[in-house]
Amino acid sequence: MSETGSILIEKLDIYAYHGFFSEEERLGQRFVLDLVLAVDIRASAMSDSLADTVNYGDVVAVVTKAFTARRFNLLEAAARAVAIAVLDGFPPVNRVEITLRKPAPPIHATLAAVGIKLDFRRED
Repeated sequence: MSETGSILIEKLDIYAYHGFFSEEERLGQRFVLDLVLAVDIRASAMSDSLADTVNYGDVVAVVTKAFTARRFNLLEAAARAVAIAVLDGFPPVNRVEITLRKPAPPIHATLAAVGIKLDFRRED
């Protein structure tokens, strides 16, 4: 029996200095990340033990560190750094889907956010 599942981390709010424009680098801004981590849940579903799964608190710490370790011009590059950190740090994770939003972009328009959605898979 296959028991794949997903670990969800939704609306992780991180303040950082990413962006193409100089005011984004100088002032910084909020970013919101949603992550879906594909994992095999068989062992943890049977054992009910944190040791048999991916600790989402640890994932949040790794994501925050990777996202703020350096400045990125593009959301795509920031999301890639996060995905690599998650895949490198958590071998049980087979796939990471990241939605990265910028709630207050420097655009003259009324909108809730701009962002990207990317899907990263572990290479076999």
